Amino acid sequence: MSAQSIPQTLLGLSQEMDHVGRQLLDRWDPELARRFTALSQCLQGVAEQGGADELLRANDELAAQLRAWLKRRRAPDDILGLRQQLSLVTQLASMPAPVKQTASAVTLRQNHRLFLWAGEREVDHYLVEQLACFGYQMDVFRDALLLQQALRQHTPGALVVYSDFMGEASLFPPGMPMPCPVLYASPRRDFEARLKAVRSGGQGFLAWPMQVRELLDALVLPQQQDRRNPLRVLLIEDMGSLAGLYSAVLNQHGILTEEVTRPSRALEAIERFRPDLILMDMYMPECDGKELARIIRQQGLMDGIPIIFLSMEKRQDIQLDTLALGVDGYLTKPVSSDELVVTVTTRARRYRKLRSYISTDSLTGLLNHTHLFARLEYEFARAQRERVPLVMVMLDLDHFKRINDNYGHQAGDEVLVNLARFLRERLRRSDLIGRYGGEEFALVLPGMTVDQAYRLLEAIRGDFELLDQQSPRGRFRQTFSAGLCGAEGVTDVVALVQRADAMLYRAKELGRNLVVAWSADAGAYLPPQP
Repeated sequence: MSAQSIPQTLLGLSQEMDHVGRQLLDRWDPELARRFTALSQCLQGVAEQGGADELLRANDELAAQLRAWLKRRRAPDDILGLRQQLSLVTQLASMPAPVKQTASAVTLRQNHRLFLWAGEREVDHYLVEQLACFGYQMDVFRDALLLQQALRQHTPGALVVYSDFMGEASLFPPGMPMPCPVLYASPRRDFEARLKAVRSGGQGFLAWPMQVRELLDALVLPQQQDRRNPLRVLLIEDMGSLAGLYSAVLNQHGILTEEVTRPSRALEAIERFRPDLILMDMYMPECDGKELARIIRQQGLMDGIPIIFLSMEKRQDIQLDTLALGVDGYLTKPVSSDELVVTVTTRARRYRKLRSYISTDSLTGLLNHTHLFARLEYEFARAQRERVPLVMVMLDLDHFKRINDNYGHQAGDEVLVNLARFLRERLRRSDLIGRYGGEEFALVLPGMTVDQAYRLLEAIRGDFELLDQQSPRGRFRQTFSAGLCGAEGVTDVVALVQRADAMLYRAKELGRNLVVAWSADAGAYLPPQP
């Protein structure tokens, strides 16, 4: 048997085993059991040729259970055990072993490096400088061979291609894989140019010369799954081997997973992990999936999280009963890798999008006041419980009224959006960023000391000051002031916010465009340090 045919043969055998095994579960019959044993032996031989060690171990255990039951000549005492082991074997046979992700691949996906194909066109150095303020590095290419070589060696965040769509030769040889999203930049804006860009695989269309904000906005579009904030899936499956298999497949597609093998630990995991979707086995020994789904739906903050059941159950009446509980979908084991990834990704993205409409500020896309405060309470309680540092930052744009008066309210909104984007690019995914009200922002920095937070805010303040703001009345620059406070020695979140706010006003009193900190160790104001 050829190596290419082994996965297809395993798939066929797994489907037949699944069919016979379900009959065996509904009606114990020695003849069915013998037929199932023969299928298991055939699967064993194919798996040995394919080097599927995990499948071999699972099938050995299933075969041992079957031999014991055949010897007793009666229905098995442990129907649930047979169900679980059958589920494991058929799933392992149906789903190809996932490729483990290397650390280097993760690093490449998270970088802020951009490639630009400019050909003979001049590139404004101002664009490169302003992108650098947001933490992006742009490499400009004028030689097609050098660009092709660079794409084979690196994975940039995006490739921007200049084109006037006038019949120039293709940049890439036929069949060359593209490791990143492609955006087209063109002086043309007509439908024909846009159509050619789409047919060439373009995932975005920009005006030429490019503007910094338009480019930054376009970079978000091809990355339907935010690389800094991947989708999060909680797997509740009592069989650790199956949970590991599903988790590996989802991780391979950039989805962050956490496994829970005991239903009693589910609520704690949901609160801590904050998943975008829950994948849950329907039959578990501690409690079944329907009972656990009811428990989850009783929790106010967890009520909207999508739940998808994983089960060998195919009876429509039972599936309809689960949907009536508020469960969002059903995947029948064994499930293929493609079906698992597509179902999880589409449902999780939709939930995240709907949740963002409720929890974020409409202008900046940051957390609104209410949701920021709720998240702050959780992080403060965790910091107190685990005795880890936490810093609260209050940040305010200096003389914001002058922007509206001198450049117009639209320019003021542009500054707010630019600062929001700037903070998202410079802070960690675990940090909380919110619009507290008006021109005031708030940051929550878990695990960071006051000294670390002070140095970080000073660097951000200095770089933001260099960023040019655009308006119909010309360019201008803007500054902000910030006050920060550590959670150590603070009794509650209200006191923490008040103390950070006091540091912000202290920064304004000292002349603005400053960062002022307070810590329990110093017991006093810490003026800006050189």
